[in-house]
Amino acid sequence: MRDAAENAEIDIGALFAALKRNWLFILLGALLFALLTWGVAQFLPPYYRSEARILIEARETVFTRPNVGSETDRPLLDPEAVKSQVELISSAKILAKVAADLKLEDYAEFYPKTMSPVKQVLVLLGLRPDPRMIPVSEQVLTRMRENLQVYAVTGSRVIVVEFVSKNPQVAADVADKIADEYIAAQAAAKRQLTGDATGWLEPEIERLTKKVREAETKVADFRAVSDLLNTSNNTSLATQQMSDISSELSRLKAERAASEAKAESIRTALKNGVPINSLPEVMSSGIMQQLNERRGALMAEIANLSTTLLDGHPRIQGLRAQLADLDRQIRQEGNTILKSLDNEVTIARSREQEQTRELNRLKAQAAEAGSQEVELRALERDAAAQRDLLQAYLARYREASSIADRTDQPADARIFSTATVAGAPYFPKVLPMVSMSFVAGLLLLSVFVLLRELFSGRAMTTNPARAVRGQNLWGDEYGAVAQNFSPAHNKTAQIDNKLIVQPAPEPVSDKNEMVEQPMARPEIDVETIQRIYDSYTVSEPDATEEPDPASDDIYAPNGVAAIASRLMLQELRRIILISPEGDAGSAGSVHLLRELADRSLRVLLVDMTGNGAVSQAMLDGNRPAGITDLLLNVKQFTDIIHGDLYSDADVIPTGLSDPKTAMAQAERLPVIFEALETAYDFVLVETGASSAEQALNLDSDTSVFVMNVFDSEDQAVAQTALAFHEAGQDDVTILMVPHA
Repeated sequence: MRDAAENAEIDIGALFAALKRNWLFILLGALLFALLTWGVAQFLPPYYRSEARILIEARETVFTRPNVGSETDRPLLDPEAVKSQVELISSAKILAKVAADLKLEDYAEFYPKTMSPVKQVLVLLGLRPDPRMIPVSEQVLTRMRENLQVYAVTGSRVIVVEFVSKNPQVAADVADKIADEYIAAQAAAKRQLTGDATGWLEPEIERLTKKVREAETKVADFRAVSDLLNTSNNTSLATQQMSDISSELSRLKAERAASEAKAESIRTALKNGVPINSLPEVMSSGIMQQLNERRGALMAEIANLSTTLLDGHPRIQGLRAQLADLDRQIRQEGNTILKSLDNEVTIARSREQEQTRELNRLKAQAAEAGSQEVELRALERDAAAQRDLLQAYLARYREASSIADRTDQPADARIFSTATVAGAPYFPKVLPMVSMSFVAGLLLLSVFVLLRELFSGRAMTTNPARAVRGQNLWGDEYGAVAQNFSPAHNKTAQIDNKLIVQPAPEPVSDKNEMVEQPMARPEIDVETIQRIYDSYTVSEPDATEEPDPASDDIYAPNGVAAIASRLMLQELRRIILISPEGDAGSAGSVHLLRELADRSLRVLLVDMTGNGAVSQAMLDGNRPAGITDLLLNVKQFTDIIHGDLYSDADVIPTGLSDPKTAMAQAERLPVIFEALETAYDFVLVETGASSAEQALNLDSDTSVFVMNVFDSEDQAVAQTALAFHEAGQDDVTILMVPHA
């Protein structure tokens, strides 16, 4: 009974059939709901809605306030300020003024003279207050607040005043009146604020005028006492003199340096015997220019006579004597110019020293006046601050005085849309109400029909495919898979290059029940099987090499170590192991698990072989709680994970619960494996001698298939390889189980 309940599923077809059978009931019920809604709407009083719109903005212009020039001068209205205006519009003061002006207490809608029997009963029972004990004005305000809605339009400075009433004219009048009263209240508040500002500024201006006069007097007295006179550049006299002397001193230093350079060049030329005729300082002398002209004439005459006279001729010798005398005069004139330049340097140096002494004196005088200037600047700053504040107050006072004299100050808001009398009521909307009630009736009655079918059990069915799926990994009984796929179960014989499957005798279970054996393939092509099987192998030895006697060793290309290294290079974390030869092949899973654990990896093996032989070998023959108990919610994860007694790996055994019952919850396996993959580097799922179809049920995006092979010529291995190929799974890794 429990298995049937667990395997029961909702029959969607039965649910739709129930809706089809009861369509008339659902349709008539929905029409009845719509008719009732229409009838109720006929008795509801109509309500009319009108609205007025107010724009919050600064109303001052350059004509009403001269210092208003741009939008930046206007007060900033943030969302909080607009919301404050909304609260002001719905204040009790404005509503009371509107109610009094429009005499709303005369309308039964706002102040009913009589009470309905229902209200009288509620008053007698104390469930609502007695209206006769509440003032009329308070009752009217309460009804006005119930019918009034004031809100700001998002993203703008527009406020909407919306009022609802049974009388369309009253709705429009109240909305307009509230907007008018708000504008009037804003203008009155602005006038009052301006008057208050004028009254506050008058004594402040008088006080500041006295303070400015006193501060300016202190500045003038201190300047006279300290002899701190200002020049045209708004600097003190000592500072101006020091600046002039500094400029003169710089000029003298430049002149002295130039004279020294000229004298040094002439002195060097005279000392080295170099002609000084080409020096600019010498050429500027008039005497030197005359001597150079005479020397040039003598040189020309000597050159002219040398063409006809010899060097020993008296005429030539006389001219050469004159030339030597001119050279002597030129050198004397050069010495004279040098002495003149030296005198200029001496004079410039003395003037420079004098100016330096004067500058030092002025520096001392300026340093002495520095402390006095500091105090003077402090007095001037105080006087300037008081003067600026006084000027600002005077400007504000003049502006406030001019505005206070006006009786028609504009409020910082205006009504740009007045309320209009509504021609049609906004409530009740008969058509939308009837339509919604009809749709709601359809939905409610449909849900009622579906729930009735579900609770009656007519919409529940048992899914045989799910029951069969629950037996995919363990078979029909304990150990059935291990028996059906043991190495001795199927025998092969080669006849005319064909493999004929000869099923072994049917085994008998522990419960004395005959277990149905799977049908063997009648005839399989040897070449086809061999080709498919070879495609799954990792490497193929060279035909020229001699057979390796240690091909079964764990370090062979298909050995445990090589497969472990390859798995570590991949990002796949779920390893689904198939052992077509039964327990002999399952030993390879244990070798692979311990090899990965020896490499400092967190690994876990889930034993789903049915007979539990793999986990029992790792736990010294013990059979604790395992995966079947977790599927049935009998145990938790902490109760089923056990440590391998011979390595650092963990193992989840088959468990103590019935595998057939547990596999009814097989849809939980992907969630369980994903949870384990978050805690372990690799999760090895040993499925024993399961078929390829059964193993593929555990496939995921992070899984890899490994087939344990003890005897590569065993028929079960070839059959499993062919089954994987036919299922479209060509990526299967072969693990050669090492022989003992």
